[in-house]
Amino acid sequence: MVKRTRLAIGLLVLLALPLAGCGSSGDECDTCSSDDDCTSGPVCSKFSDGSQRCASGLGATSCRTR
Repeated sequence: MVKRTRLAIGLLVLLALPLAGCGSSGDECDTCSSDDDCTSGPVCSKFSDGSQRCASGLGATSCRTR
């Protein structure tokens, strides 16, 4: 019984992680396709890994990705 409970909890946590890490609110480091996807300050910039993310536009911006 305990093993089933642990397995169920583990599956719920794994399913919730992608939702928690997925950001598209337009904040810095959120993925974007144009400046309109970013909130008032940041602009949509192409990063060295090929992704497009909201960045400040002032100097270098580094984002932690998973």
